[in-house]
Amino acid sequence: MSDDEHTYEESLMGEEEETALEIAALQSKDLLPQPKKEFAYHREALSALRDEISQGKLSWIQRCDITSTTPVVVDKAEDDLDRELKFYQQGIEAVIHAKQKIQKAGAPFSRPDDYFAEMVKSDTHMAKIRQRLLSQQKGIQNSEEAKKQRELRKYGKQIQQEKLKEREDRKKAALDKIATIKKRLRSGDMGDNDGFEIDVDSEDDAHTQSASGKRGKDNKRVPGKKRQLKNDKFGFGGKKRGMKRNTAESTDDMSSFSVKRNKSAGFGGSSKKSKVTRPGKARRQRAR
Repeated sequence: MSDDEHTYEESLMGEEEETALEIAALQSKDLLPQPKKEFAYHREALSALRDEISQGKLSWIQRCDITSTTPVVVDKAEDDLDRELKFYQQGIEAVIHAKQKIQKAGAPFSRPDDYFAEMVKSDTHMAKIRQRLLSQQKGIQNSEEAKKQRELRKYGKQIQQEKLKEREDRKKAALDKIATIKKRLRSGDMGDNDGFEIDVDSEDDAHTQSASGKRGKDNKRVPGKKRQLKNDKFGFGGKKRGMKRNTAESTDDMSSFSVKRNKSAGFGGSSKKSKVTRPGKARRQRAR
């Protein structure tokens, strides 16, 4: 082993021996009887010190102490805004009483116009504190509003489910009653005192008639107005090929012939106005 290793082991052994000796010394002190402490009560000296530090002989302008007449009562200690408001109100009351006493003593208390001193807390810091308090208050209000909205939504869903169930029950009861009445009507076992009389066959016929469209005098289906317009425009079945071909009747029909229209310039007739022609390219270049 090297000399450094021997030195390190010796230092460790030395520290262990010192620790063992300190523990033994502490144990021996605990076993030894300790002397009883004597407390001295010098009444005259304490009274003299009290009279020395007492401020009862000083005037109020030298003490400047104010005691609040109303104790501070905070409902919730965690509510920072309410607690700070109570302290603010207590401070305003103390300032009012102090101002009255200072005016009575005749001492100046207003700051001169040419005096400048920085406040303990800057306006920026106080604005941050105020913004933080307002944000906390707004967060509490938003949380309460969200909780109220959740409760109202839950109550609204419950009411909606009850309404839907009630509606389904009424519908089911009405369908069951209609089925019972129809069954009794078909079987011919319908009493005179039943207040729910219905003509099932006539109702079914009316429903069939309304579904199939209107009927004419000869019990033939009459198309609706929209269908009639489309039939007039596009036809309604039958032969469609050769519909525009001339026939003997259409050839002999001269009702659409107009002499005035055939003599106009649009149909090859002469026109009094001469047609203005554009000059050629060479003539246009010479005109320049």
